[in-house]
Amino acid sequence: MIRLVASDMDGTLLNRYGKISLKNQAAISALKRRNIGFIVCTGRNYTDAYAPLKEAGISCDIICMNGAAVFNSKGEQIRKQALLKSQVTRILNICRPFSVLFDFMTDDGSYTTSSMEEFKESFENKIFLSMVSDEHTFETIVKRFQFVSEEHLFQSDTDIYKISVVHEDPQVLGYIRSCLEKDEGISIASSASSNLELTHLNAQKGNALLEYAINTKVHPREILAMGDSENDLSMLVLPLGYTVAMDNGSEKIKKSARLVTRSNEEDGVAAAIEALILSDAALATG
Repeated sequence: MIRLVASDMDGTLLNRYGKISLKNQAAISALKRRNIGFIVCTGRNYTDAYAPLKEAGISCDIICMNGAAVFNSKGEQIRKQALLKSQVTRILNICRPFSVLFDFMTDDGSYTTSSMEEFKESFENKIFLSMVSDEHTFETIVKRFQFVSEEHLFQSDTDIYKISVVHEDPQVLGYIRSCLEKDEGISIASSASSNLELTHLNAQKGNALLEYAINTKVHPREILAMGDSENDLSMLVLPLGYTVAMDNGSEKIKKSARLVTRSNEEDGVAAAIEALILSDAALATG
C-alpha cells in the first residue's frame, strides 16, 4: 500500500509554463482525502518551489535544491546540508577557465558572479533555465538573482546549498564533470543538457527522501516516486513501492524506473496516481 507520493517539479508535476494542471491538482487532493502523503522533490530553491504549489492551493512538505534542504508545509526548515567552503573553492577553480554561468543557491536566494550581459545572453539563447524558459521572462528571472563578485560571495560567509553550472557546450560540461568526479564529497547531477547541478554528497533527492520517510515512519515500499531527469535518479533507483519516469524523461531515467507514465504535458503525475493508487484495481491489491 502506498502511503507517500514524491514528485519532481520541472518536467514532471509542472507543465512547460511552470503550472500544475487541474488534473494533477485533483489527483493530489484525492491523495489527501485518503490520508496519503505528498511531497515535492525538486532542484528549485524553496521560494521557487513554493510559488506554483501555493497558486494551485497545495500545501505539502518540500525537498528542495536536490535534497540540500527540506521544509515542512509551514515553511520551516527541517533539514540542511550545505556545500563545504573547500568544495565551493574547488568548483570555482575548475570552472574559472570557462565562460560558465553560476547559480549559487543560498538561504537568501540565488547569487551569480556572471555579468548582467552574460546572464541576459544565456537566457535569451535558452541556455540558462532552458527547461522552464516558457514560464519566465528575463525580467522575472533577473529579479531572483543578486549579482556579486567571488570575493563578496565568500566574505559574506553565506551557506551555499547548490551550485548550478551552465554552459552551452556539452563538452565543456563533460570536462568539468570529469574533474569534479574525482572529489568523492560532491554529488553531480543534471536537469538539462546545458547544466550541472552540484551539491554535497549527502544532499541528493534519494538521501533526503529516505531520511524523510524514516522520520515520518513510512517504509520505502510504501513510497511512489516520479521524475524525468538525472537529478531524480538517486530516488528512482531506490527499492520503493513504485518508481515512475515521465514519458518526456531521458532514456536513462526511463530505463532506471520501474514504470513510465504520460508526459508532463499530458498530466502524467495524475495518470500514475490514478492507475497505481486510486483505481479500483490498485485499491483491490492495496
